[in-house]
Amino acid sequence: MSEARERLRRLLLVVPYAVRHPGLRVEPLAERLGVEPATLRDDLDKLALGGPPPFSPDDFIDIYVEDDRVFVVLDQRFERPPRLTAPEAAALWASAQLLRPAARTALASAQEKLFAAVPESAREPFERLAERVGSEAAPMDELLEPLSRAAREGREVEFDYLAAGRDKSERRTVRPYAAYLHRGHWYLAGFCLVRQDDRLFRVDRIRSLLLTERTFRERKEVRAETGARSGVSARIRFSPTAAPWVRERFAEQAKALPDGGVEVELQGATRDWIVSYVLSFGGEAKVVEPAFLRDAVGETARRIVAAIG
Repeated sequence: MSEARERLRRLLLVVPYAVRHPGLRVEPLAERLGVEPATLRDDLDKLALGGPPPFSPDDFIDIYVEDDRVFVVLDQRFERPPRLTAPEAAALWASAQLLRPAARTALASAQEKLFAAVPESAREPFERLAERVGSEAAPMDELLEPLSRAAREGREVEFDYLAAGRDKSERRTVRPYAAYLHRGHWYLAGFCLVRQDDRLFRVDRIRSLLLTERTFRERKEVRAETGARSGVSARIRFSPTAAPWVRERFAEQAKALPDGGVEVELQGATRDWIVSYVLSFGGEAKVVEPAFLRDAVGETARRIVAAIG
């Protein structure tokens, strides 16, 4: 099992176990999970950075270690199922439809239960939305499974591809690396034998897919957005105005500064989260280091100003 999959398994186990056993010491918990205490503490730090967009830590899970004991506090919204409005249910169903090719059986079952819970009065508009979304997503089931299998088994694929800006498709032979979802679209990354170069292909532009018996050995690990999803470390400085909010969130991690502000070191956060978090303070926060994150905040701020006009 890969290191990432093993860490995900531990994170999924530690939350419910720590909820049922509040105050359990780090050492016995680490022993139960089969890892060193230092590894478990690192996992807990990563888990604290989970949440919905804009990916604020502790939105849903507040997890901390006090006197070498682990405590987990779940958001109260986890205590009972949410009561969705009809538009919210439709949006959730549409999101699930987009992801369904990656998790067919379980997600399809959840969609069926969600649809069954829709009030009769909302069925007609809900079904119209389902038809529009489903008509685009249905072919993905037939494409993603063989593409993913070809990447796993190292087998070449052939398909007709209609590139953006072209009026007719072209037959391609590709050695696939991976198929992944990125910003609402499924992509295939691979080496194109026609172009003799690495290429990205939007899966919804692929037709007449053929999974061949020809194999290859060259493999490459692919990230959907290089540098944006991987964990980074950053030092962020907050003004005296923002300091009370930061101290409330980060507690002892927030180091006091002579001017009344605070400074926080974040580890394992994503670039996108740090940029969004810094900008959310409206000029009361800045990245001290690394420089590329400071530049990313400035560039994003300039794009926002340009968009506002």
